[in-house]
Amino acid sequence: MKILRALLLINQKSRQGEANAEAARDALEALDVEITLGKFEEPDDVPAEIDRHAPNVDMIVLGGGDGTLNLAAAAVMRAKRPLGVLPLGTANDFARTLLIPTELEAACRNVVEGVTHGVDLGQCNDVHFVNVASIGLAVRACEYRSDAAKKMFGSFGYASNVFKAYRDTEPFDAVVRCGDETHRLHSIQLAVGNGRYFGGGLAVASDAALDDGRLDLYSLQPQSLAKLVGMLPTLVRGPDKSIQGVQLLEGTEFEVDTGKPMPINTDGEILTETPATFRIHPGALQVKVPQEYLDRYGRQNKR
Repeated sequence: MKILRALLLINQKSRQGEANAEAARDALEALDVEITLGKFEEPDDVPAEIDRHAPNVDMIVLGGGDGTLNLAAAAVMRAKRPLGVLPLGTANDFARTLLIPTELEAACRNVVEGVTHGVDLGQCNDVHFVNVASIGLAVRACEYRSDAAKKMFGSFGYASNVFKAYRDTEPFDAVVRCGDETHRLHSIQLAVGNGRYFGGGLAVASDAALDDGRLDLYSLQPQSLAKLVGMLPTLVRGPDKSIQGVQLLEGTEFEVDTGKPMPINTDGEILTETPATFRIHPGALQVKVPQEYLDRYGRQNKR
């Protein structure tokens, strides 16, 4: 049987990353995977490590959270190698969408035994995103986030940050162009999603998927804090067009102009600003997913 050669990259600054690095290597080697351990000082160095080692390995195994995946996505796409995900971050929304196990040994088994499946990659200006790009409330929540709080409270910290950010987020106007249509929106949060989940388990849309070849845009209209709290169950399962206070659009490309430049949060990192063009790259990433994901969602995600 052919030995599987893998580049293993662990973000040791992510939640429990350092403690799990050695365990991940041991678990993969026990499954007859020949490991090349990537070395990097900062997460920003991950793309260079992928570019350097990709020609000599069969796949890339990435341990960390959604922010690490965001930084690595373009390099993985260039490498044209399958990606195995070890969810060692805080929210792990990308892995949640694909039903990748959060328990480390089970995630390592998925790397070897999972099915290689094409998933989409989003792009905002020159920045890629795997889950979502947001303007407004999510940006302010990201600004309030601290690494210490992430490690202590995990995904509960996201909800706390949102309520703090609500007090300081000013409504804004946006012009959204999609094909021949132009929409004028008044919003406190505008999100363009590639995958289903973001922010530790909130959903972009009730039927969003990582492999449906489309982007989903939702705009949350200004409203009282009490109404926002009442909408939380809807935001967890994903809004649909019947929900008051939310405007939904779908397409393969959006142009968004907010008049004055506004920062954009891509997978938890503020890396670009409006005006912005959002587009989708269908099937750009080959990812190891459990057979359960294909059995449950494979057909219904194709449009």
